[in-house]
Amino acid sequence: METPPSAQTVYIARQPIFDAGNRRVAYELLYRANAHAKNAGELTHDVMFSDTALHAVVSIGLDRLTGGAIAFINVTREHLVTDLYKIFDPSTVVLELLESVDGDHEVIAACTRAAAAGYTLALDDYDGRSSLDALLPIVKIVKLDVLSCSVELLAQRVHRLRQQQLTILAEKVETSSMRALCQELGCDLFQGYVFSRPETLDGRAISLQQTTMINIMGLLGDRAISDQALDDAFRSHPSLSFALLRIVNSASFGARSVESIGHAIRLIGRDALSRWLLVMLVASVATQNPVASEAVIQAMTRGRFCELLAMRTESGDPAARFLVGLLSCIDVLLGQPMERVLERLPVGDDVRDALLHGTGPHAPVLSLVKQYEVGDWDLVDAQIHAAFNESGELAALYAEAAMWAHERLNSTATASLPSERPTVIR
Repeated sequence: METPPSAQTVYIARQPIFDAGNRRVAYELLYRANAHAKNAGELTHDVMFSDTALHAVVSIGLDRLTGGAIAFINVTREHLVTDLYKIFDPSTVVLELLESVDGDHEVIAACTRAAAAGYTLALDDYDGRSSLDALLPIVKIVKLDVLSCSVELLAQRVHRLRQQQLTILAEKVETSSMRALCQELGCDLFQGYVFSRPETLDGRAISLQQTTMINIMGLLGDRAISDQALDDAFRSHPSLSFALLRIVNSASFGARSVESIGHAIRLIGRDALSRWLLVMLVASVATQNPVASEAVIQAMTRGRFCELLAMRTESGDPAARFLVGLLSCIDVLLGQPMERVLERLPVGDDVRDALLHGTGPHAPVLSLVKQYEVGDWDLVDAQIHAAFNESGELAALYAEAAMWAHERLNSTATASLPSERPTVIR
């Protein structure tokens, strides 16, 4: 059944933006009007796209989507000249002028007003056309599509923009070699698939504590293992014992008093404890570098999103869907092949099939969340109708998952979430 026209169903995804030191400094937010609309009558695609996006972000809340980081918001000419951007706090956003915007008199006046009000402006997909020259003294950031031009042309544009003391953001950076070239040419910020690919995080050694957590999760999944054996495993690692006590003392367990390690294990339960250890295992990677930290946030958001989708659509076991989503990044995070990691984790055949082969009952939701992350809305539509028969409020679910991931990462004993502000774009 189609969603009624009055229902505001909006897709919102996000892509991190990093600085030269691989610190995550912002997110670009990606949107679509709804699961069904392909046009909006006399309205242009850009107006429909941006108008719905703005209202969706306002209704959900930027903090829930970005964890307090700066948000790059796409803005059309109409929203710019009518000052609709003023619904945002200027300290929380960068107004990204779509590539369809030209520097006519109205746009120049609107940009001047926005800059005077404290807003940071960026030009998207800058192509060097002369109609944008009048905007260069007003904006602070210029985005260059590195896939759309040669190295020579890219170097020329970077040189010209640096002479005007503009911050240059290289987008669609897909390889580590292109990342290095863009930095060498003088780009300041970077955005693209390279930051979530294994080549940027490969070769990471697994720490002793990570190995211990994997081993204990294996014990928890074996019903033949006695409580005493689990007690001994925790006793051998004081830091994990401390983490266990923190879990029991958390609000989710009612701040119970604990008499022993064994008592703590019984209070939590093996299944819940295994889930907590898995979250701690993933979060422990975040201490290694900022790019790894962002990958951890992605893994945890993905797991929670899969879980919420299962709960909302009643289309599978939410706990299993959480595991599938969270573990879908574990090979990258631990720098080992997925097959090797799964050999040591207590997961069922359905979870294993989804992660290794993209088959089984969990595969559709994992495919959906991956497509959602990159804003491939046509495939998202197809997956929703094929797997769930309804669109649901995906934007709200995604925002809830993102907020959960940030809060959970902040609460773990083994990691802390970077909270740096993007000084280069302020």
